[in-house]
Parts: sequence; C-alpha cells; structure tokens
Amino acid sequence: NFGVHLMKDGLSVDMLVITVSGEQSTKDINVTADEYGKGLENFVSLVKSRKFVLNICKEPSTKKIVKILTNDYVECFELVAPCNFQAELKMGQVKEVSVSTPGQNCSSPTHQLGKCVLDWRMVRDGCPGLKIFGGVGVKEFKEMRARRKKEKEHMRKASSRTKIIKVGKHKRRLRCGECEGCKRANCGACRNCKDMRCFGGRGTRAQACEGRKCLGMVGGKGKDRKH
Repeated sequence: NFGVHLMKDGLSVDMLVITVSGEQSTKDINVTADEYGKGLENFVSLVKSRKFVLNICKEPSTKKIVKILTNDYVECFELVAPCNFQAELKMGQVKEVSVSTPGQNCSSPTHQLGKCVLDWRMVRDGCPGLKIFGGVGVKEFKEMRARRKKEKEHMRKASSRTKIIKVGKHKRRLRCGECEGCKRANCGACRNCKDMRCFGGRGTRAQACEGRKCLGMVGGKGKDRKH
C-alpha cells in the first residue's frame, strides 16, 4: 500500500514537525476528547525521527485530557502547546526536551517552566537519559527549582512574622525585622536612600532602602509593597 509506506517513511525522517490544529476537519465525524488523546498517543509512539517537533495549536476540550506520550526513538523533543495541554513523557532515548507556550488558558497563577504543559517531575521520571530541559542542563534546572522552593519557604515564614496594625480605617503591615532584607544596611545609593536626611536628602519619600525590602511584605498592595 503506497499510503502506508509513505506514512512509514515520513515518520522516519531526521527531523519531523507536526502541527495539530485542534479543530474538527469535518462536521460528519465528531472526535471525542478521549479519542483525540488516544490518537495522539498512538501517533507519537510511531515516530522514528531523531528530532520531533509537536505543535499543538489548541486542545479540543477545556477539560483536562490525560495523555502519556511514549517513544523509544526520538532524541530531541520540542513541544509547543497551550498551558491546558497536560501530558506525561515516557521516552527512553530522549536527551533534550524543550517546551514553549503562549500562556493561554493557564490555570497556574505563577505560569512557570516545569509546571505548565509538562510537569518536570513526570518528565524526569519518564526520561532516564534526559540531559537538557527547557534549554537548561538537568543539574542546573534542579538547582534552580531548589532555590525557588527555598525562597518561597523563606518568604512564607517571613510573611507569618509580619505584624498588622490598624491606622484609622486602614490596616498596615509592619516589617518582620528578622528576614534577610530587614537585616541589611541602607545602601546609600538607591533613590530612597538619597532622599533620606541621613544621606543629605529632603526626606519626602519616607521609603525604605530598595535593598532592604522585607521578604514578608513582598507582594503586598499599595504602600505595604514599597516598605
């Protein structure tokens, strides 16, 4: 069969680029979300190219469609997809995985690499030979995530130490006095320091040194955010 051989040869090229529109090609055939997921899984498993680029324009459904993309030939996998595209990877030969997304339909408030589109933990477990993820070496990426986790924990603890006082009808948060930002000395060079009277300024800004922001108050609103 000519069509079968053409399909087989096409999936074995050095670099294969596939775009999935997510739109129904005909009104006569209605493809369900489950059929779409299983069809995509089956197609990915047949690819025998060294580099595979999969471009998902949009998901056919707003609900989460569980997909497991399995392949034993691809060495370099690039995925372009919206944030609501969620999949696990099980690729025995893959050494590099890159992910990009327009950030549409993102359910995560942080929208970060390793959470959106592909969960880093599932990629790590399903791709034992992985060396590069998102353009960053696996070792460096792990260190980045560890630092981010440590910073979040530090900010959470600092936030729990901040005090809230009532000034008239308004509430204000006070500096915790214990975090790294609070313990720093005034730099004397930022615009807030230059406005301080101790540095010869007029003292009109009444703002803390930009390098001494309380970690427990980062992300606050209004005046709280500046102190």
